[in-house]
Amino acid sequence: MGRALDLIATAPDTTVASVRLLGDDEFRALAPVRGDRAPAIRTLAAIFTDAAALDPDAVAVEGAGRTTSYRDLDEASNRLARVLIARGAGPESSVALAIPRSVDSVLAVWAITKTGAAFVPIDAGYPAVRIADMIADSGVALGVTLTPQREQLPGTVPWLVLDDTETIATVEQQSSGVVGDAERGRPLRADHPAYVIYTSGSTGVPKGVVVPHRGLAALAAAQAATLGSGRHSRVLHFSSPSFDGSVFDYLLAFGRGATLVICPPTVVGGTELSRFVAAERVTHAFVPTAALASADPDDLDGYDGFGEVLVGGEACPPGLVTRWSRGRTLWNGYGPTETTAMCNVSGPLGRGSTVTIGGPIAGAEEVVLDVRLQPVPDGVPGELYIAGPGLARGYHRRPGLTALCFVAAPYGPVGGRMYRTGDIVRWIADSSGGRVLEYLGRADFQVKVRGFRIEPGEIDAALGAHPDVDYAATLTRTGPAGDLILVSYVVGSPDLAPARLSAYLAERLPAYMVPTTIVPIDRIPLTSVGKLDRTALPAPRFDSAADTAHRPTSPVEETVANAFAAVLGLEHVGVDDNFFAVGGNSLTATRVVARVNSTLHTHIDVRALFEDRTPRVLSTHLDHHSDEAPLPAPTPWNQPEFVPLSPAQQRIWFLNQYDTTTPTYNIPLT
Repeated sequence: MGRALDLIATAPDTTVASVRLLGDDEFRALAPVRGDRAPAIRTLAAIFTDAAALDPDAVAVEGAGRTTSYRDLDEASNRLARVLIARGAGPESSVALAIPRSVDSVLAVWAITKTGAAFVPIDAGYPAVRIADMIADSGVALGVTLTPQREQLPGTVPWLVLDDTETIATVEQQSSGVVGDAERGRPLRADHPAYVIYTSGSTGVPKGVVVPHRGLAALAAAQAATLGSGRHSRVLHFSSPSFDGSVFDYLLAFGRGATLVICPPTVVGGTELSRFVAAERVTHAFVPTAALASADPDDLDGYDGFGEVLVGGEACPPGLVTRWSRGRTLWNGYGPTETTAMCNVSGPLGRGSTVTIGGPIAGAEEVVLDVRLQPVPDGVPGELYIAGPGLARGYHRRPGLTALCFVAAPYGPVGGRMYRTGDIVRWIADSSGGRVLEYLGRADFQVKVRGFRIEPGEIDAALGAHPDVDYAATLTRTGPAGDLILVSYVVGSPDLAPARLSAYLAERLPAYMVPTTIVPIDRIPLTSVGKLDRTALPAPRFDSAADTAHRPTSPVEETVANAFAAVLGLEHVGVDDNFFAVGGNSLTATRVVARVNSTLHTHIDVRALFEDRTPRVLSTHLDHHSDEAPLPAPTPWNQPEFVPLSPAQQRIWFLNQYDTTTPTYNIPLT
């Protein structure tokens, strides 16, 4: 504040947006915060080839009863790469990959990468229109698939069907030697695209994120420094190939010469995931937050080798940390697709520890800015911007969107770029005295309910701190009265009581942030990539059961209950139903009070409804405020052809007739 006042006094022409609130030392420390020095840049093809050279006879991939050594995977991918090159694949081109998670999908990734082309994962289970949009937008030269998926794919590009007998014969005829730049037609460089991942677009059309090779070695180094996988590790491949988490899986295994254990595509979480991990003796894994929350460590059946787990993709609730940190090391990773899968990783998390996303990995640079694009002090929320070698090129064929999200970096080298994440974070001190980021939520997930701007992630965090809650997700729904309301979905102990959770939140959050209703659910619905499927969450119920024990017993109770129901758009409200629990809020409360006062000749205010929240209790209160019978119910009335003017209308008519030339009350243009 002192610095701002000094500027006002000494430089009154300074704009508010350019006022810097940080001291020089704090500014140097925060603009930007840098990770360790990045390792030497390697292409994904080089990472794969180096992995095969570590121990060619070691098992590279296991899945569906198939076991493939590094030697066999390397040689088979070289043969397939040559077939793809002959069909037009190479640096600066793209190849569609439409194979479910399997040994074949991994082989195809290795082969496409060795051609120098970018692989474009496509889930054959997507709607035909979405697949067509991705194929057309990406401009792929050809695609790779299997027979079961071929019929679901368009014929607008040629498809190489790997399990076709003719394809198998053609591949077998190729050399298994190393694929070089001479065969690719041009050198493979770090800035060539490694893969293109399509994510949801706000316009309804998916957008392709073009990720180059430049940041992959830094990600592999960060994985080695945290999760510590090695040649004897067994790394879970749980991420869908259409999700950039699959790249994380590849690097976690192949970056260290470990074995990649492929989880069947039919396993999406829950008990099946835990039992698969135990049965296959998995030691290291990246699992999306919602998927891990759906599983139970007790289902590991005593297997204690599952020692290193990293979660990411969504905010990590404290309840998940409590359950999964016992007996293993749990990490929290963070990274948009636009920053090469992961750019932050926390320290080991344990029961009671603050859940953070850690600091930037090697090579990454991060700054937290306010709406004026000025760095914020420690502890102050702001939007996260990321720079460094892991940045994507941008969005394929979307120069406008690329320019909007990848902006000039004023706090780094001249000409640098930074990615605007849309994530709200703040710098806090960790146990060692360094700076780490606390994730607060999405800027674009902010909602406005009854005039209040609310970050649902803050409600989720408060619910997640309750000992009975393992996972929480809050979103807006249209209430029975047609207005937006907050609804929280929770997974936890069988004894979960929504009323107790509401009371718990009321002690920690402002009233406008307490959800209208809390819905316990048995499991977390997941999308194909293991994230929360918001569309599959059940609709909340507000109607009260028509129990005769809860029906009105007097005309006053009936009038109040009918007022509740009419304002909230419900068919029935019981006399013991809490107005706010069945969808009411401070705005609809005013309408209920007005209706009750009009009908019963009372003079209660809104505060009375906040104190006496059920028709039964409020009716008792009303008995002391009314000495007249309720008004009769309104009945239809025939409207005359000419309706008399109101006093205000008569006044305006008189003024107009008094001086017809005056412009008073005349609005010629709107």
